[in-house]
Amino acid sequence: MDIREYAQAFDQVERDYEEAVAAFGVPFEAGESCPRSERVRVAGACGACCENGGGSLRRGWISPACMACRTGERTATFFVDLRCTRKCYFCFNPNQDHYEYFLSHKRDIVAELEQAHAAGARFDCLAVTGGEPLLHKDEVVAFVARAKELFPGVHVRLYTCGDLLDDECLAALAQAGLDELRFSIKPDDVARIDAPVFERMAAAVAAVLDVMVEMPVIPGTLPEMKAMLSRIDGIGVRGINLLEFCFPLCNADEFRKRGFELRKHPFNYLYDYWYGGGVPVAGSEAEALALLEHVEREGLRLGVHYCSSDNKNTGQVFQQNKVFTCDDVVRGAYPWLTADAGDRFLKCAKAFGADAVRVRDWAQRAGVPCDFDGKVPMAAIPLAQVDAARSACPNVRFAESASLFEQREGALYLREVGVREL
Repeated sequence: MDIREYAQAFDQVERDYEEAVAAFGVPFEAGESCPRSERVRVAGACGACCENGGGSLRRGWISPACMACRTGERTATFFVDLRCTRKCYFCFNPNQDHYEYFLSHKRDIVAELEQAHAAGARFDCLAVTGGEPLLHKDEVVAFVARAKELFPGVHVRLYTCGDLLDDECLAALAQAGLDELRFSIKPDDVARIDAPVFERMAAAVAAVLDVMVEMPVIPGTLPEMKAMLSRIDGIGVRGINLLEFCFPLCNADEFRKRGFELRKHPFNYLYDYWYGGGVPVAGSEAEALALLEHVEREGLRLGVHYCSSDNKNTGQVFQQNKVFTCDDVVRGAYPWLTADAGDRFLKCAKAFGADAVRVRDWAQRAGVPCDFDGKVPMAAIPLAQVDAARSACPNVRFAESASLFEQREGALYLREVGVREL
């Protein structure tokens, strides 16, 4: 067996997935329209940082909550229920467990926070989301105040579309100690010059420490988005999160009607959709990068963060692989693996067939950790040892392998999610 034969199984996984998604009637683009290399180019051109495995681009200020989201460490999000004043066709809430239940039942978020504290939880960042959380103003204000009491120094943010945000509520939130008010802006808000949400933003700038906008970049809205960026910069909004637009595997009729296509993926592993619950839409990233360039060109002051779908997934991958980084016993059982600081997957180099035997023999002589499977055959060594292995074993072909840990029936299982030739 060689690398290409071994990789065929992962290629089939990708084909199977795309066929399953095709059943919704929303097609994939013919080829990748915006290569990942564009992220690095745009970051360099507009003074932005390209971070977290290349999935996060930021220019200027970024919320500390966005930084914490990359690993999911010491951060949590709460919601009272999932009722909302809007009905956005791209909302992911219908994918949540017990969605229908939480349309009519409430959670006691203050009690949940107190229970977490009593259990020893420690938080640097906390959030209240929904639905629309300001359908429950008293509960939200109480949560913010209690969070500040239980976790001194914690950063607390609130998500809202702004429909129910009046001056009295703003004052109460500020008094309770809210750090960040994050407006989830919708396409109809962007298009309307008289949209009341912009007035609410201006009021919030005067009342709350940090005001942010968060919205998906919907293909075909670039002119309106550019105008909106200039407008919120003038208001004094501190930053914006530009989210890669994704198909949530529901409301397919709306996506078909709008003619959206889904984005192809550059490799046969590390899928953007692996944990995101949705599939990136073609054209969204290209327009997000164009907006970053626009902000640089116009000299706007607000911070801009492009959060790609793969950036969103790193927190969950990090948490699943935390058992490797934090448990000496687990790490010692897999000495050929290394945690990638970017995408958070566990990586190693693999050789196959006759090459695997050569690499195994060299690793034994050199004292290099090696996992050998004679059935394939396959030899795995640390990525850092590839150059040394190539020097000792000329013409050996290696592949980079990515894996993560899963719990299956109470047991720890290492799942390989793909390979690519080095």
